[in-house]
Amino acid sequence: MDIEFRSRKFHPEEIRLLKSLKSTIGKQSLNQIKYYHFLIAAGIGAAFTYFATLTSKSFWVLPFGTIAVLAIGFIVFVPFEIFKARRKTRGITNELDHFIESGIVATSFVSAKRIALAKEYDDEGNLFIIELTDNRLLYFWDYEYNLRGKFPCLEFDVYEDRFYKLIGRQIYPLSALVKPLVINKKAKWNYMKKMGVPGHLQTDDTDFDKLIENYNGVN
Repeated sequence: MDIEFRSRKFHPEEIRLLKSLKSTIGKQSLNQIKYYHFLIAAGIGAAFTYFATLTSKSFWVLPFGTIAVLAIGFIVFVPFEIFKARRKTRGITNELDHFIESGIVATSFVSAKRIALAKEYDDEGNLFIIELTDNRLLYFWDYEYNLRGKFPCLEFDVYEDRFYKLIGRQIYPLSALVKPLVINKKAKWNYMKKMGVPGHLQTDDTDFDKLIENYNGVN
């Protein structure tokens, strides 16, 4: 990662997003398994253990015994899973609170001249090649395809990893959408097999037009 990040205040839209995420997580945390579910599981486990004992010499011992084991497994393992889920939720909530209270996020402002897009060929993700200045490029991989409808644009902020992992989106657009120059996706694949794969957020001192010509020239 070659770009530099600086702290700035949140835009109103970003604050609304953080509060919305916190509200959504709070509602999800209320949908936990209740204590009476364990009472039901205990009753089922006891009942089918008894049935399995009564039918120990018949075909029914297997299905009855399986149900009993599943019910007991629910009682034993589900509390641990609930604990892990609550700990994860608490960690996310604390991160959201940190950003909401601080009102600050680290970003890197990018002003581009042109952008090229090489779509996914296999499962490597979409690659954006961004011309920053003459002979200065930035590579951006959209691995999770969460930029649709928001990118490419010529001015945008790139979030640092901590905030990106929290909201699941790494770019904040600051200008209107533009139409990218399209690179043949198979040509991209062939070029990367020959020349290597650029890193995410890697910068490169290369001429934009020459690079696109090189990509499309590989068969």
